[in-house]
Amino acid sequence: MAVAEHQLITGPSRGGKSEWAEHQVGVLSAATSSPVTYLATGPAAAGDASWEARLEKHRLRRPAHWNLVEAAQADEVIKVLADPSLREHHILLDSLGGIVAAGLDADATAWEQQQIAFLAAVEHRSSSLVIVAEEVGWGVVPPTAIGGVFRDRNGALVRRCGERCQQCWLVSAGRALPLHGLATVVPSAG
Repeated sequence: MAVAEHQLITGPSRGGKSEWAEHQVGVLSAATSSPVTYLATGPAAAGDASWEARLEKHRLRRPAHWNLVEAAQADEVIKVLADPSLREHHILLDSLGGIVAAGLDADATAWEQQQIAFLAAVEHRSSSLVIVAEEVGWGVVPPTAIGGVFRDRNGALVRRCGERCQQCWLVSAGRALPLHGLATVVPSAG
């Protein structure tokens, strides 16, 4: 298990997850005088003005002294988490959905191997890791097969990350609920 205290911050779109994650990692950094690396997993969607505006909002909120690393593929993210030059850095990973989206072409076996390797990197991280994760399975069943694969893979990875984090937060409507203090862990079926 990890030496550091890891946090999972999950919730719906536009609920405040990223802002809460930025706050939490800022508190950790101030308390320990350790640097922060922001690990962005979203695609650089050239030509998508809405997506670019969303990325710009994130850029403007981040302190200028935070490092930025962009990586979406699970193997790239694992390399960042294991990078010896970032050993003392608190890492804010925003978000799991980017990793899941980048791995949608992988078959079930390859995806499971990617998850196992990613989760091992999370467990062995010696400085705190704050993971932002989307909740996408709360309502409408996706009308496409690939949408269903994304929903199921994302939900399973969020749960597996939650099992490895000391704090789990649900952020919705601009409010953060400490699930680690309010909830009972559901026993794993297998």
